[in-house]
Amino acid sequence: MDPFTSLAETVLSLIAELGPYGVLIGMILESSVIPIPSEAVLITAGLAGIDPLSVALFGGVGSTIGAWIGYLIGKYGGRPLVYRYGKYLLLKESRLSSAERWFNRWGNWTVLLSRLIPFVPYKVFSITAGILRMKWIPFTFFTLLGSIPRCFLLAWIGNLIVAMEYEILGAVVLGLCVLLATYLVSKRRKG
Repeated sequence: MDPFTSLAETVLSLIAELGPYGVLIGMILESSVIPIPSEAVLITAGLAGIDPLSVALFGGVGSTIGAWIGYLIGKYGGRPLVYRYGKYLLLKESRLSSAERWFNRWGNWTVLLSRLIPFVPYKVFSITAGILRMKWIPFTFFTLLGSIPRCFLLAWIGNLIVAMEYEILGAVVLGLCVLLATYLVSKRRKG
């Protein structure tokens, strides 16, 4: 078993044992530079029956603390550090360049947008924000503001799965697919 799988299993065990505090720890680790998918942490919290509001609060705070680590890595280590060690953290130069293009287009709003879209590895945006010297207060504000609804939504999906409300879950999944398709179509038209 590789070390990342073992770490992910440990985080999921923490959620089961510690509840919202396990979510806090899991999101700190996930949002820093450790390659654990936030979706696994948050949906698992919902599956464990943790209230989505608690997950949103603890997950949002944990995500923000973890994002600070990525920000500081970008600010003090910069591109040389990412280029040298990024492969060990599943960070590619192409993702860093893509995040930088988002910042050039959307400015500080990039941090908020990157937190709101599920399945986007937003740790890349945290590192890029540090490299580009985004101010600390707006970074923290937009990170927390974007993390709370994401955490709530994914925990709620986990709760729905447990409650077997497949119709609602299907509508949510369909809605997310429509949003993704709309984004991809608009991106294709512009580019």
